[in-house]
Amino acid sequence: MRTPPPPFGPDWKSWGERLNTYLSKIRTVLSTRLPSDVAAEDGILLWDRTGYPVVSKNGVFRQIVLADGYASLVRTTTQVATATNTAQAIGWDAPSFNSGIALDPADNTKIVFEEEGVYLLAFAVELLSSSSSAKSGWFWPRINGVDVPGSTIKVTLSDNAHHIVMSRSAAFPMTAGSYLQAMWAVDDLTLWIDAPAATAFAPSSPAVTLAITRLRQ
Repeated sequence: MRTPPPPFGPDWKSWGERLNTYLSKIRTVLSTRLPSDVAAEDGILLWDRTGYPVVSKNGVFRQIVLADGYASLVRTTTQVATATNTAQAIGWDAPSFNSGIALDPADNTKIVFEEEGVYLLAFAVELLSSSSSAKSGWFWPRINGVDVPGSTIKVTLSDNAHHIVMSRSAAFPMTAGSYLQAMWAVDDLTLWIDAPAATAFAPSSPAVTLAITRLRQ
């Protein structure tokens, strides 16, 4: 453990210079929050035993969210349903950047959350219709194998060669070690998740994107 230089001899000026150098180099270390600590006033900053800094506000200690618990996921290839009116999961490419969130190495449809928290998800999917008949697609989240109630997005297309991008943002509580899947289904196989190719003047488009950010523990 580093300690300040002790005073030695009559040369106080030299000791003062050494003390000043020491103080400029050491890092401020947060005190650990004890069970007896109370948020009696706002602005008390402590290090919680769960591994996060906390600050007192309105009589309680609130976690300060660190720069982790995020991911950017994409699917860069077309995905076609294998059957109508059948739920199936979207498969993802490896995350471009992420911390505390990763794909299950055995199943690229499962997004695994390392830590508990409330996460904001921003989802977007590009769809293509290849016939003029009316057809519908459904998209919803499934957490730990259970569909989230009241979360489905439905879209209906009827024009041939019609592209549409559908998006939605929502927040979900996740427990440590839980996983999320983006599910979808269609009632006609002429509607699918499409990844348009690059053109002479524009780059290619991802079929699906999903941005995840942890809002709080």
